[in-house]
Amino acid sequence: MNADQGLFHQLLAHIAAEPNAHARGMKQVFTKNSDTDSALTQFAYGVMSKGDRSGRHSHATMDEYFFFIKGKGIYHIADELIDLLPTTFVRIPAGTEHELINDHNEPLEFVYFGVALYA
Repeated sequence: MNADQGLFHQLLAHIAAEPNAHARGMKQVFTKNSDTDSALTQFAYGVMSKGDRSGRHSHATMDEYFFFIKGKGIYHIADELIDLLPTTFVRIPAGTEHELINDHNEPLEFVYFGVALYA
């Protein structure tokens, strides 16, 4: 595969950090929906500092997937509290309320992506 077929690569160090959509924590976006014809909404690396919370929210038309790399935290998903440790994987179905919380001293690092649902 070559660049004309959509192949590309990125180094995290070369991607500018930006605030995430929920105004807490930072993200570096590897690729977003405008880069592809797929249902992928974005694929990103995220970091949340001690005390950061995403705020409770949901996405009506998107599933989200998270893989936690470093740190500890809590994911409040629907009525469940999930302890987050390195190597934890979480899938959040569309329409499910959730809040990501870093309640520990070290940064919480993760990669995540969203997949749009089409009717």
